[in-house]
Amino acid sequence: MTSSDCRRGGISLLITFFGAISSLHAADSVALRTGPHRDVTITPLADGVSEIAVSGVVPHFWTAPVDAAFDPAKHTVIAFEYFSPSGMESVHLRYRQSDGSMTYAGESALPIAETWQPFAIDFSDVSPAAPKGDPQFRFHLGLAYKPGTSLRIRNFVVRVPNEAELASKSQRDEIKNSRKADAGAILAHLREPRTDEVSLVTVAQETVRVSGNAREGSVLRELSLHEPSHSASARTPVKEGLKGGFSLELPRFVDGRDRALSRWRIDGADGKPASRARWFDSTDPGVAADLPKLTAPHQKGLGGIPVIPKPDHVLFELGIRHATINLVLSPMISASPKPGFVPFTVDGREWFANEPMLRQLETTVKHLNAKEVLVSGILLVPNHAGKAMTHPEAEPRGIYAMPNLPEAEGTAHYRAAIHLLGERFTRPGCRIINWILHNEIDQAGVWTNMGDQPLARYLESYLRSMRLVHHTMRLRDPHSRTFVSLTHHWNKTSSGSGTYRVRELLDLLAEMAVAEGDFEWGVAYHPYPQDLRNPNTWEDPDVTGDFETPYITPKNLEVLPAYLAQERFLFQGKKERAILFSEQGFNTPTLSEEDQRRQVAGLIYTFRKLKSMPTVEAWHLHRYQDMPDGEGGLRLGVLDEHGTRKLGWGAYAAIGTEKEAEYSAIADEVMSKPVKP
Repeated sequence: MTSSDCRRGGISLLITFFGAISSLHAADSVALRTGPHRDVTITPLADGVSEIAVSGVVPHFWTAPVDAAFDPAKHTVIAFEYFSPSGMESVHLRYRQSDGSMTYAGESALPIAETWQPFAIDFSDVSPAAPKGDPQFRFHLGLAYKPGTSLRIRNFVVRVPNEAELASKSQRDEIKNSRKADAGAILAHLREPRTDEVSLVTVAQETVRVSGNAREGSVLRELSLHEPSHSASARTPVKEGLKGGFSLELPRFVDGRDRALSRWRIDGADGKPASRARWFDSTDPGVAADLPKLTAPHQKGLGGIPVIPKPDHVLFELGIRHATINLVLSPMISASPKPGFVPFTVDGREWFANEPMLRQLETTVKHLNAKEVLVSGILLVPNHAGKAMTHPEAEPRGIYAMPNLPEAEGTAHYRAAIHLLGERFTRPGCRIINWILHNEIDQAGVWTNMGDQPLARYLESYLRSMRLVHHTMRLRDPHSRTFVSLTHHWNKTSSGSGTYRVRELLDLLAEMAVAEGDFEWGVAYHPYPQDLRNPNTWEDPDVTGDFETPYITPKNLEVLPAYLAQERFLFQGKKERAILFSEQGFNTPTLSEEDQRRQVAGLIYTFRKLKSMPTVEAWHLHRYQDMPDGEGGLRLGVLDEHGTRKLGWGAYAAIGTEKEAEYSAIADEVMSKPVKP
């Protein structure tokens, strides 16, 4: 879930100060308090909370004089934890020295954060020239903001740098240059003309057929899942002495390993890649189960699906035919035995499945299937430093991470988890048909963290993850599909590192997918209103109807299907990409009747537009119950946090029925009112 950046105007910040960060010794951090301020008003609230409302064009505040425990020789990082569904352009840090002069100490973007995230500015390069214990020393924080932005911070301290920050300071440039060079190599491999080609790969029950054209002296090489397509392979050649057209039939299983998940590439006599790599294109009859293609009569769906232990759950009263469920992968498997885990085998290696977790998921999916609800699974890798499945370059600020595909062991863990899901959820009556990877990848810093990466390097890893899932599932379900998860940002990036422009990302993803044998991927988009807190999406100020629009929201939903209808996005040159609007909703700023009517208007307005969009298969309401404490005060559900039905409950249940007219009248009345200033 994301929110947009907005124009300059007033903002409201809720700031909580809890003292030193618990992970540091008391002597390593000094708590900070607010002091003098301008263009903001600060109102102390209960439980140590202060509300800061920006009232002018140069909002800033000082800290109170810093405690005498502050040591400028070692306390060189300003830090806090923050929550902000909109983010901010930046926070500027200055400090006042004893002579009254001001010194600029640095700045950092405050990216979108929909859960508590760490924020820090290291000012060691311009460490304060103030004597230790100066009773007048204080810091100054300026805010670059836009209207509607909100922010919560806690654990506001000045502290010593942690190990990660020290390492980052010394290695930052070296790492950045290495990543840039690798991204260049990826693009060169993608775009340089090739004389050789692997043209077709087909998987049969016991064999893999590989066909292509090669220059004399070339070799066919097999690439493992953890090996990037542009890099040299550690495997010995599968076939030497290629010349001209060839078609080889190779054993599918070697030492228990399934080669259906391999890529195939021609290398020249010099050992360098002579062709692009290729994944399998299709399977012979009988490889995948004879499962029917599933469709739904309408687009109404729901996300945030809870555990459904019984078939009479209240959410079925909404009349949904689509659902998304979160699939958190790391706790699903283990490389060693654990209580309650059962063994299973992948590629000749024994793993252990979290049976209680899987049974609970199966129960939920079965109840959804029994109601003819089409289920999409969102694949999430928790960002746990040092865990095998987490990408080794992931930063600690991300909630979820890119899978660990650069390392053989990490890839084996990920492959085992995906294989397990394929075994358990491609069965009649217990079937997940769509697989969404991972979450909002254009906001990678928070939701699919891989560290700060050039787009080409980020997408190379992401596409290998997507391919691994697609091909694993297609070996079992001939109609399964994978979807790329994206925010409502379109032709713009939000502030901060680890963010990408969605339109550019889709362009490159399509180019890279075709190069290695196109596959049936789709787009799981999150078209929230421009401002998550304002449900009046029909008034979104910065939204246009062309491909240059900075956002895609309910106001201009038609832009995405139109963009994907271009020939370069068509699957095999003829089939348009499927679209899931897999997460979005309309906030009720309060539980007043007026605000609930605004939510109703947003729902009716959106579904009127969806009727003319056949490639949009589903629209998933973000959640059915409000969770304001966990989502920064947002109330996106159609039940309040106490379980009371909001007006939106009746509206969502009525959509597509004769009762919809009643709520359409409410929507028309709300939308006919003048735009609020």
